[in-house]
Amino acid sequence: MPDKPLEIALNMTAEELYNANPEYKAFQEGDAQPMGVTFQGYDFPRFQESKMVFKYPIGEFLIDGVMSVIAYDNIKTPNSLLTDYNITFIFNKDSDGITDEDAYKKTMNLFKELEDKDWVFANSISSPRLSPEDSFKFALNSEGSDLYLDFTYDLTFEEWMQLSNIQTWQLRHGTDAFMDIMYIRDTDPETGNRHYLMSLDISDPIEVVKQTVGADHRDNWEKEYVRLYSEIPTWRLQSETQALEMGLDIQQDQPDYTLPLVLEKTGIDTGKFVSIDPYKTTYEEFIKRFDAGEDMTPYYENQPTAKPEITSQARGRCPANQPCPKSGYWFTPAKKDSRAYFKQGDIMPDYPNNNWGKVIWQFEGEKG
Repeated sequence: MPDKPLEIALNMTAEELYNANPEYKAFQEGDAQPMGVTFQGYDFPRFQESKMVFKYPIGEFLIDGVMSVIAYDNIKTPNSLLTDYNITFIFNKDSDGITDEDAYKKTMNLFKELEDKDWVFANSISSPRLSPEDSFKFALNSEGSDLYLDFTYDLTFEEWMQLSNIQTWQLRHGTDAFMDIMYIRDTDPETGNRHYLMSLDISDPIEVVKQTVGADHRDNWEKEYVRLYSEIPTWRLQSETQALEMGLDIQQDQPDYTLPLVLEKTGIDTGKFVSIDPYKTTYEEFIKRFDAGEDMTPYYENQPTAKPEITSQARGRCPANQPCPKSGYWFTPAKKDSRAYFKQGDIMPDYPNNNWGKVIWQFEGEKG
């Protein structure tokens, strides 16, 4: 294995990626996919894992034990940039596994390094506004979600062992780089050895926005984001209602952050997202009363000058395991790329143990 670490950066082309790492040519792997996308990157045999330096606009960090690197390359666009990476790595390079104590220490050291390099918790538009300590309680509760655990919360080893066997942390560096860190904790049934498969999903802000609007709207995200904006208050209200039911406190002064890309293309300042006061109405109450025709704008926090109107799509909602009330296309934020056609009377699917929480399907329209 070469002594020089792999050099990878956001917003480089596939050609630039390979030219920067000639020593690793033997491990290159391009996997063509339908719809004009190729997975570009590297694949390393077990016990020949590599080191990697990942560079973002104003910083970098080093990861050892890298098993694979996958970046999504749109070959329909000449010299398209690699804006989204998935990197898997493993802490232990031998077959004996790793102790839970060592995995805990290594992960906490990684978090400390990233925090020292100004990475912060990436509260999303659907995450409840919680303190770091309460985000841990929310992650443990069966009605909560392990997607919103704040990486800056100083976990004890005992708390580490209470986390589920699949755990995710969301981070951002300013608004130029976003990263999800995930582990899969596993036990070999034959040897009893413990293994932690780690992954990093690193993307630039355009990918974050496109994931918000869904795969069907990647090419017209500006228009779709404007349409979705009026529904965003209910996304957060849903998770904050769940948090209040657990006895947790909502931090109503917790700020959002401005995404310059969205502000430039749509005029929406995401740092001024409007929330619905969860102490005055629950998600279920809000939707029910809105459906009945009541003016719910008094429940918006801060009473913005231009109050968002919850669109008719929010009225077209159906919980999982209930019959579909209207034929057409439906989606749920609880599952990526969930958009599908259902006929009236079809039982809407459920996705237990998802990272979102309660599965609520939302009507998108009768035509595809």
